Amino acid sequence: MRARSVVFNFTERWRETVAIAKEKRIRDQAAFNMLTKIKGPRAIRDSSGKEIPRIKASTDGADGTIKLALLPLSRYLNGHTYFVQHAHTLPEAEPPISVHMTYQFAEGKAFAYGKRQRLRQAGLWYVDSDAYYSGRYIKVADSAATLPIKTMGMQIDSRDAVKYHLAEAAHRVAVLRALLGMAKALGREVILPRMLCYCDFMWKEMKNCRVGGAESMRLPFDCPMDHVLDTPRFFERNGVDVGVREPNFLSNPRVPRNVSGSVAKVVLSKALDDEELIRALAPYRDAAVIEVSDALGAFCGFLDSRVDDAFKKASERLLTYPRSPFCMMEGSDNAPLFSQCCSPRKPGDKFFPCMHGFDPPPPLPTCAHPQQLVL
Repeated sequence: MRARSVVFNFTERWRETVAIAKEKRIRDQAAFNMLTKIKGPRAIRDSSGKEIPRIKASTDGADGTIKLALLPLSRYLNGHTYFVQHAHTLPEAEPPISVHMTYQFAEGKAFAYGKRQRLRQAGLWYVDSDAYYSGRYIKVADSAATLPIKTMGMQIDSRDAVKYHLAEAAHRVAVLRALLGMAKALGREVILPRMLCYCDFMWKEMKNCRVGGAESMRLPFDCPMDHVLDTPRFFERNGVDVGVREPNFLSNPRVPRNVSGSVAKVVLSKALDDEELIRALAPYRDAAVIEVSDALGAFCGFLDSRVDDAFKKASERLLTYPRSPFCMMEGSDNAPLFSQCCSPRKPGDKFFPCMHGFDPPPPLPTCAHPQQLVL
């Protein structure tokens, strides 16, 4: 932004629009769009009448005019186009020049955990020490990490997409609860299962489970962790106290060969307690990574009833994500843009209906052997 009076005036109107907004979703980006679309951006032409590419004239929010220079989105990606749409992976996409760490859903009390995890998942976080890559881990096989993958077409009804999204979420937390218990029993860390999203995550209305401006994005997509898990809880004291790594951790070139090349693939019986699990996996104790063919139903809990009770309570808290509901245009009776989500702003107003999620994780299976109270 250039230091000119018209730009200063626009910036002040922009700030005021955010400050006086009655709805939380009218933040900096939405306010900017509202101001610049009052009369709509229009082309600027040179002295010969030829349109100047990527330069537009726009209202300054009042009677003045500002110029907007447009960077090519294919090279200067924002958080949504990079971490959600994965536009840089489209056929013939050019390599990005920069990535903007825009809003996400996992600030935490002491650190922007969501931003760090997005960068880790993208292989763009270079701050971790070598020790981060040299531990002992447990993971689930890729074939059991997700439900069968379904492609959601461009005209998918949001209500149908959300149903499968929530089914995938229920599967994910059930797998994770088992993996966390096994990791705690074995003294290992969890490599998170692949996380797929069948609907975008946004605080405003969506159509076909896609936010406005991203109508052609692919569904499902590999989710940022903050879309589907309460990310700060995983990196702060949570009572489970098991470290986690991003789903594509083993493909990071910083993972040493004695880790990525030391993977024991095992098939477990069902409903094993911690001692049975330790005995079953004893032959693989020296493997850096233990990959179980299926985690669902494999772990039932801890023989020590106090440890078991504490783990079950803590893992339920950790895996319950009280996030914003899904707000959708479908079923809204053609509510106008910027209508309220979930309920009318005032009686008689149209609104965008919502679907809520996510549920707490399902309970672990019952152990075959009685628990012991260790005094």
